[in-house]
Amino acid sequence: MMIQYPSLVEEAYWYQKKVDPTVTKAEIFQLLYQKGLIGPKGEPTKEALDSGYVKDYTESMDLTYTDFLILYPVFARFSADHFKKIDHFWEMDRTLQERILGEVETNQFTEDELIDLSAYFEDRRLSEPTVE
Repeated sequence: MMIQYPSLVEEAYWYQKKVDPTVTKAEIFQLLYQKGLIGPKGEPTKEALDSGYVKDYTESMDLTYTDFLILYPVFARFSADHFKKIDHFWEMDRTLQERILGEVETNQFTEDELIDLSAYFEDRRLSEPTVE
């Protein structure tokens, strides 16, 4: 049986795996739970959010572009012309998607920026139509 771990556990596992290749996702889950950073279902605790250990990437409908950039500061380095609000959310054009992919492949983002990008793309399906 394959266990589906929460994204916070997956992310912590990815970072810890660089330091300790033998670490397991179960160990990461247990550690985060014992430290009070996640609840029993893997959701971030209020303490983790308040202390800044975890960032809440909840993207509300109809954010202003300024608020969108506060949520995803990685996009401040790109022209606003690449973004358009579609169905109440800010979406990027395919040109920027391809540029970002190229920059990810050539390691041009910091770890924090990669986290922002992962959060942005997590709930978006790139196979669907995008702004052209």
